[in-house]
Amino acid sequence: MAPGPSGISVYAELLPNIRQVSVGASLPGSPDATTSAEVVDGGLRFRISHQGQSELLDLPATVTAPSVLVIPRTQGSNPSWRLPASIDEASALRSATESQVAPWSSMDLKVGSSVTCRNCGNLIVPGEGIRVWKDLPSENWAEMMEFWHCHKPHDHKSHEDEGLADRGYGANHVITAQPGVGFVDITSFMFSESDCSNVQFLSSIRGATFNSSSQVIDYDPSNKHVSVVCGGCQTEIGLYKVSSSSILLFKWQVTCETVKPSNIPSQLECLASTLLATISRSGYAKSVLIPYRPESHPQPLRVPHLWVLNPNVVYTSSTCRGKRAAVKILYRDINVEEANGFLDSITSDVQEINLPLTAIKATREALASSTVLIPERERSFQGWSAGLLDRWSIGP
Repeated sequence: MAPGPSGISVYAELLPNIRQVSVGASLPGSPDATTSAEVVDGGLRFRISHQGQSELLDLPATVTAPSVLVIPRTQGSNPSWRLPASIDEASALRSATESQVAPWSSMDLKVGSSVTCRNCGNLIVPGEGIRVWKDLPSENWAEMMEFWHCHKPHDHKSHEDEGLADRGYGANHVITAQPGVGFVDITSFMFSESDCSNVQFLSSIRGATFNSSSQVIDYDPSNKHVSVVCGGCQTEIGLYKVSSSSILLFKWQVTCETVKPSNIPSQLECLASTLLATISRSGYAKSVLIPYRPESHPQPLRVPHLWVLNPNVVYTSSTCRGKRAAVKILYRDINVEEANGFLDSITSDVQEINLPLTAIKATREALASSTVLIPERERSFQGWSAGLLDRWSIGP
């Protein structure tokens, strides 16, 4: 844990399943006669003192522990405690984190809202052009609809003569953008190119930019996406999806108006929501982050391999303010060949998540920074490192 001004750092995490709060401290030296730990303010806070310095931390949940705590001498300069949490509060916090939704659903967005580049404020989608916002279904919606149609028990008529694609939900059906409609995914908005302005399309071969996707004729046919950059600041803000002839704008790169005051989702919060949706959809807790454009970066490529350890963490730390909800994960870097081996295996329990290379780099850096918040003895496990991805919250 990164030490505060006092030279002492403290990390506390709610363990809702066992209704306890785990508290770990890092001291500048081994505990001695000056070292003390106590629960104060009716169980709301934890204070530890050492050699004339002290650190006070708000706990993630109210605890019912004795005021004065015993200092475990066997743990050197990193003492830790398990404190009983308030049953009602622990249950309420667990329910709150489990019910958190993805950032900026269609119900959150104001009809007629414009969409602008978050970096420079450049207008991307004029508000008068979008008449309605619609949530996109999960990624495996087509396969599930085909399975349902083929196996529904109440319909024994032959369905072989009916084309699933003709009814709009065959596995080969693709949702395409519609003028005047803003489609909303977990991490992006999808628009018709005619609704977007002040954007450019990046050639994957020459690195040149064009004002229309129809001008990008030299992209690699094996690459299903072309990068979209802001016409004002040249920041990569999304993708042109060739299969659906639509523009995807990353939520963490744009701003728009919401019905109620709302936080603006970050790239890491969008990734955390994606990991949770992946678990909900497939039941698999492991993922690899693969760049959209693998040809655009040097080899050999190494990518993050993520394993969700706890999807509903509530923690506090002396190095950051406030109570935070997060996804606790184990992570490591693997080469792209190993990642492809996981994805191609018929017994694979690993899911693929595609992100821009810049977002993958930011994720790797954020995870490394979060690792130092965690008590030292909990930072690694059999070649994996432990980290935290903050979850999105609705309030401003």
